[in-house]
Parts: sequence; structure tokens; C-alpha cells
Amino acid sequence: MDLHRHGAFKFPNAGLVASSQGRGWSGVAAELRCHPPGELPAIVPTQMEITIATRRSPGAYVSRKGAGQRQRTAVEAGTVWFCPVGVAEDDIGISGALHDILHVYLPVERFAHMADLYGDPRIRADAVRYLADVDDDLVRQLGLAIGRELQAETSAGRMLVEAASLSLVARVAQMYGHDRPERADTEAGSTCQARIRRVTEFIRDNLDRDLTVAELADVACLSPFHFSRLFKAVTGSTPHSFVSAARLEEARRLLSRTATPLGEIAHRSGFSGQSAFNIAFKRATGCTPGDYRRQQNA
Repeated sequence: MDLHRHGAFKFPNAGLVASSQGRGWSGVAAELRCHPPGELPAIVPTQMEITIATRRSPGAYVSRKGAGQRQRTAVEAGTVWFCPVGVAEDDIGISGALHDILHVYLPVERFAHMADLYGDPRIRADAVRYLADVDDDLVRQLGLAIGRELQAETSAGRMLVEAASLSLVARVAQMYGHDRPERADTEAGSTCQARIRRVTEFIRDNLDRDLTVAELADVACLSPFHFSRLFKAVTGSTPHSFVSAARLEEARRLLSRTATPLGEIAHRSGFSGQSAFNIAFKRATGCTPGDYRRQQNA
């Protein structure tokens, strides 16, 4: 299997800084890429992808949807994403230019080999959870060790990369894999995902309104208390944080892609006025809406 074909398809417009292709690595591949802002094609991965930001991209976010979850993550040095086997990913967007993003690809066979070695059928590439902003120093350091070898080949580098890839598989399987749930659990989980998905779609359709937790709970057909807990469990954000992030994302879209006046953008993004919009936008991005528009159109 050519693991590098995944990157070529998923990142057609990204610059390739370094690649393990032709290096003779076994059971793992890696690429270092620079990504322009924009949308990425939908994909169903056939290998495990671990993505690590090796440096900070101020004001940039990666948004994506998969496994019934919508995630939006700031790109800081060391940010980690998991793209597991078989999880359909779509609506992938990059809000700003990203530099030196490391992509590590692990084949299904790596997981199958470890399952055979330890006699544990629960170790499967398709059992890894779809996660963003993974706070795991071991995964981060193993990935970065592969990245250093990618950029500067050493005499025993192939051995190091192989050992690091095996350790990555073991760590991911240990910490982020899960057994297939029973049917009843699956149905209950699907119901929860559907309720929250209905709410997130409602939020995006009503960003210009004064939304309340009680109203969102009604959309989910839950009490406000249970809704807030479930929303955080499914999305990783509180309802307030999710609405704020969605409003700022809509503002970025309008600023970069339209000539809509700033006052109207403030209203359509759910802010009480242009002054409040300017303050919130600068706090989140480090620049005013006007400066952001000029940067995007430069």
C-alpha cells in the first residue's frame, strides 16, 4: 500500500516540504506540509492519520466534521488530531495559512500485527476515536521524533522510525481505542449525536438571533441541565463557547469572501453592535475586523 497517496488526495493544494517517500521506511509514512486557507475534499481514510502542528499559526483554525462530531481547533504548536480508519471526514476547512504541519500515516497492518502479537482482537485501526486537540505528550513526542528524522536523516533513522511507529500504535490503541458497543448502546449514542447535530445546525442557521440555553435545549428535546452536559460531551465545548466560535467563524467568512459592511457583519454574526464585534474579534484573532479583511484581500 502506498501510504503517500492519502496525502496527495486529501491535500491537493498544500505545499510538500518533506516526504518519507523513497526513504525505505516500513510500516509508516510521514509528510511535512504547508497548507493554504480553504476547503479540503471529503475523504474516508484507509489508514490511521496523526496530524501534529509543529508551530503556531496565530488566528488560524481547523474545522472538520466526522463520526457525527463537528470540531474547531486553534492551531498551536503541538496540537494533535486523529483521523482514524473508516471515519468519513467532510466539511474540512482551514481558516488561515498553516506552516510545517506533520502528517504521520499508520497502515491497518500495523494494528493487525500488534493484535496478533498480543492476542488481543480489540486492537484495531477502525476502533480509534475521532479526536482533535489531543493532549498527549507521548503521542506528540513520538510523532515529532518521526518528524525530525523526516527532515534530517540519521544513520539509524529507519530503526528509530519503526520503533516510534510501533509505540504510536500501542499508545493509540491503549488510550484511544474502544470496543464495539452493544446494539442498545449504539442506538442510544446515535440518538444523542442526532439531537446535538440538530442543535448545531439550528445554531448556524440562527447566529443573528439572541440564542439561549433553554431554547437550544428545546430543540434537543432535553432539559437545560441534561442538554448542557450532553452538548459538552458530544462537541467538547459548552453551548456558549460553541455559539461564540460559530459567530466568529461566520464573521471571518463574511470578511474574507464578501464586501458586506462591518456593521451588517456584526449584526449577522449575532453581536449587539459594531463596537462589541470589534472587541470580541480582536480578542480572538489579534486584529480588528478591518485589518483582517485587508489581510485576506491583500
